Amino acid sequence: MKSKKIKNVKQNDIIKDVNEDTDQIRKFIYILCGVALVALMLYFVSSKYLIKDGVSKDNISNPETISYNNVNVGNVFNRPYDEYYVFAFDPDSLDASIYSSLMNSFDTKKVKMYFLNMGLEVNQKAKSESGNKTAKNSNELKLKEPTLIKIKKGSIDKYLESREEIEKELSSITAK
Repeated sequence: MKSKKIKNVKQNDIIKDVNEDTDQIRKFIYILCGVALVALMLYFVSSKYLIKDGVSKDNISNPETISYNNVNVGNVFNRPYDEYYVFAFDPDSLDASIYSSLMNSFDTKKVKMYFLNMGLEVNQKAKSESGNKTAKNSNELKLKEPTLIKIKKGSIDKYLESREEIEKELSSITAK
């Protein structure tokens, strides 16, 4: 009789072990499903609020975009063209809208135009009350705001500092 009791006890222990293991697996699956459900809810709620606030994937601008029409003081003289213009002004200045409209009216298909942002710290070393029309490299370059420089074969061909001269030069280029 003892052998039957031992077998029953062993079978009951095995059944209890199996039941405990399946209970732990069920608990794990329930927890996993709960976490997935919470994550999905957070995703949909956050996307709803972002769109509600007027911010969607279409409205977000990428600040890391590269503009090939911008230039810094250090590379004014080494652009890959034989002839091009560099228009230097601070976009935060009072006359910035006038300068921007001048730049936008320029036909870039005829001659290449670069913008030099005088408001950037990297360009501050060239900012001056009087310009240097005879600069041979970027270390010698001194710019007054606004300045339009025509570079021809790596050296300054024209250096204009007044708005009237700049307008006249840009209109003569677009009229050609």
